[in-house]
Amino acid sequence: MADFLAKMAELSRQRAQATLAETDLARLRERALASPRPSRLKRSPFVLIAEVKRASPSEGRLSDDSDAIGFVTAQARRYAQAGAGVISVLTEPSAFAGDLTHAAAAAAAVDVPVMRKDFLVHPAQVYEARLAGCGGVLLITRMLGDDSLRAMLAAAEECGLFALVESFDRADLERTGAVLGARGTGGARGGAPVMVGVNSRDLATLGVAPASLASLAAHLPAGYVAIAESGMHSAEDVAGAVGAGYDGALVGTALMRAADAGELAAGMISAGRRAALLRGGAGWTGRTRVKVCGVSDAAMAAVAVACGVDAVGCVLAESPRRVSVTQAEATLAGVPATVAKVAVFKAPTAAEVEEAARLGVFTAVQADASCDTVVRAVLARHAPGMAFVPVHRMGADGVSDEGVYAGLCVLEGPKSGVGQTVDWGRAAVFARGRRTMLAGGLHPGNVAEAMRVVRPFAVDVSSGVETAPGRKDAGLIADFLAAVRAADAEAMA
Repeated sequence: MADFLAKMAELSRQRAQATLAETDLARLRERALASPRPSRLKRSPFVLIAEVKRASPSEGRLSDDSDAIGFVTAQARRYAQAGAGVISVLTEPSAFAGDLTHAAAAAAAVDVPVMRKDFLVHPAQVYEARLAGCGGVLLITRMLGDDSLRAMLAAAEECGLFALVESFDRADLERTGAVLGARGTGGARGGAPVMVGVNSRDLATLGVAPASLASLAAHLPAGYVAIAESGMHSAEDVAGAVGAGYDGALVGTALMRAADAGELAAGMISAGRRAALLRGGAGWTGRTRVKVCGVSDAAMAAVAVACGVDAVGCVLAESPRRVSVTQAEATLAGVPATVAKVAVFKAPTAAEVEEAARLGVFTAVQADASCDTVVRAVLARHAPGMAFVPVHRMGADGVSDEGVYAGLCVLEGPKSGVGQTVDWGRAAVFARGRRTMLAGGLHPGNVAEAMRVVRPFAVDVSSGVETAPGRKDAGLIADFLAAVRAADAEAMA
């Protein structure tokens, strides 16, 4: 451990001991769990963690204030008004001029979660954070043994606080991934997510090496929101970090030095969101594609095309919407070549895929990802120009057959066509870097929010635009398309 971090750890231990000298751990825990629940972290394509710090070892004094509480509160409000997802407040007193009362004041002043930024070494300090109204804590892997890190994470989870687990190099990330993987968090438990941060600061020199963010991105544990820390001074820096694979950024010094902190924060958020949408869509260009599935007659197909869909699907699997290949041929006869025509299966036999391929109407076959070998073999023999769209199913235990495909793939719940939504937060992690079509339970009232969280390449709707199973409604289809286009416009604003 670098001398600086070792010094901070020792001072933090002394502060923890002082706390425990005043009240025992059990009583502190009891009080913390009885305190009001703090603000929760909201889902977003990009999260800016905007930091309030009055001083730092590398930059010296960052604020010229006689009223520390007033300054911290005002700065937190600027960040919140700009749209920051988290306010980070330094509570370390010796090198950063911080105090836990600063975090408490910020938490009382804004309606976004406040993170206690400190060199925490004992669960008592997590309970202190909850008592102060904080919504999250920073945990530094290098300062903590595996058992200590697990204990700190358990305390945060118990308190309903998110944890930003910070690493400095590949070894840190591997340790972090091992501890988190053993806990089976999957990125979130009890509504409080675990995020993984990479700090590009060199602990020996306290200088910053921004290039390390990109080099370490490949070693980030899968399934966790990734935060880039240190060395970002502009919207372009933030966009670059997101493009490298991060889902958010922690920015402190640049915001503290800015003539207009709110303006800089807003610019960073806008740049981060754009970069996240572009990266998350794996080719997204500002227009989310739309597929209407379960189309069963020519009139229904014509309505969908008139509304501006990009694809229609005919279900050839067991379903209230099932049609025969002959019915599918009649249904799709008038659909223009600019609209994709998808044969939708679940677990087809080779003969069923061959029958659909030989029809000469479909441009793609959709089936469960586990059918990859069967479907691709048939298409290679009988319709090499047809695409295979694998379906990944998300359940309580994760995502089935989570292979990486170069083309489009579908993500939905265990059952198709029953209006069952997936966990959009987990879906966003899956969609990172994949051309993902989000399906399951979408309708005109929720598709915009789903798009904001998941940032998919495409969305798939079936029961959400029906008045009864298999009966599509022209007005609902139009409403769904309007909601998608409005969400696209908002994302590009």
